[in-house]
Amino acid sequence: MDIKNLPITDNHIHVDGKRGYGPEKVAKIFRSAGGKTLILLNKPSFTGDLTTPMDTLIRDIETIRKNVEGVKVFGLVGVHPCEITTMAERGKSLDYIKEKVIEAINYAGKLVEEYDFLVGIGEVGRPHFKVSEEIWRVSNEILLYCMEMARDIGCALQIHGESASEEQFREFRDMARSVSLNPEKVIKHHCGDNVLEGEKYGIFPSIIASKPVVEAAKKSLRFVMETDYIDDLRRPGAVLGIKTVPRRTRKLLEMGIINEEGVYRIHKENIEKLYNVDLD
Repeated sequence: MDIKNLPITDNHIHVDGKRGYGPEKVAKIFRSAGGKTLILLNKPSFTGDLTTPMDTLIRDIETIRKNVEGVKVFGLVGVHPCEITTMAERGKSLDYIKEKVIEAINYAGKLVEEYDFLVGIGEVGRPHFKVSEEIWRVSNEILLYCMEMARDIGCALQIHGESASEEQFREFRDMARSVSLNPEKVIKHHCGDNVLEGEKYGIFPSIIASKPVVEAAKKSLRFVMETDYIDDLRRPGAVLGIKTVPRRTRKLLEMGIINEEGVYRIHKENIEKLYNVDLD
């Protein structure tokens, strides 16, 4: 089935001009598969430099906007929670880490206010693996600060965290409400097929475009799709390849799980609502 005239959005993708194809080639590969809109997030540096990756993302987005017709591109900037564990492993105190991360989140907030193509804070949150109680506590404190930032700016927030569950969705909803952030603006990245839990607690699921999205689409269309493509030629196709969202959407249509109206709901209406953008 031809999807060239349908809106197709990848909600979570990374580009890397040094280790990968880079922004222009990634966008052109995505376009060749039928993709229309990319949501880019800065990669972590794991060097202690928390803001340069945000500046790099801005240049990457500007490159795509200048050189690739037919692809809309927006971005989110933030501090990946694994930066916290990396700094801790290198002997930095948690007080120092929290101070540096909050400084970087403040910088991210200023960028979102300055650039109209930056539409949120992300990916932020907490490690997806077991950590000490102290690191978990600091990660949650930083996440709450990020929620306050998103509330003040009026933008979306993408969360990186452990595997999604009903308990986690309830927790994120309660955290958002505690700082008066609308849970509908909180996106859980990489969250299995937890669409009904998202509906129940108001958190918005971003679902990896493999088997989970097939199961999710049978339950509800209140989700967006992602690859979490990393753009590192040493890890080809990680997490999923650039073309996966268009291809998976085509497969869902062929299977009769969604129709064209469903495509518009997932890839256009939900994205526009989350990020306050116009994809027409």
